[in-house]
Amino acid sequence: MLSLPLPVTAADAFGAAAFAGSCLWPLMKKRRALLAGQAATNLMFIIHYVLLGAHTAAALCLLVVTQALVAMPEGRNRWQTAAFAATVPAIAAIAVFTWSGLPSALSSLGITFSTLARWQSDAVRMRLLLLVAGAFWISHNAVVMSPFAMASDLFSAAANLLRLRGERRKTAPAAAATANANAAPKGLAAA
Repeated sequence: MLSLPLPVTAADAFGAAAFAGSCLWPLMKKRRALLAGQAATNLMFIIHYVLLGAHTAAALCLLVVTQALVAMPEGRNRWQTAAFAATVPAIAAIAVFTWSGLPSALSSLGITFSTLARWQSDAVRMRLLLLVAGAFWISHNAVVMSPFAMASDLFSAAANLLRLRGERRKTAPAAAATANANAAPKGLAAA
């Protein structure tokens, strides 16, 4: 019996490209590299979601690109703050105008937490909030049946957890040394 390969759709191709980007950006060590990777990956996800008919997610991914680019500079000035802040009510507006029930709710919650993450100046706080956002996106992607996006979110979560573990290992010896230095010397009792 002759078996033919499954056809690859355009949605699959863009989903695979987005998945590849998702495998790379969480491994970046610096905040700016994390943001650049998120922006590039989300450009692929926009097309992927449009082709799947997940219009809320596609529009929200455009906000992700905007947020990532605005959050890139280390210093924050008024125009950056205003541009980033403008994306917050845009989340609600997009959800209202593209509402499709549960997928819209899940993707809107996902981007709300990732919005908080992208505005963090600390990479550890950023990663923690991205983990919360990821839980909503995984649920969304299961509902819209996007195995590439689900795999992407699972990989991103695993990579962020590994990086957080590495950060914890780096800070644990320093915290222990500080605690030991602050402790009273052995043998001295309080009078």
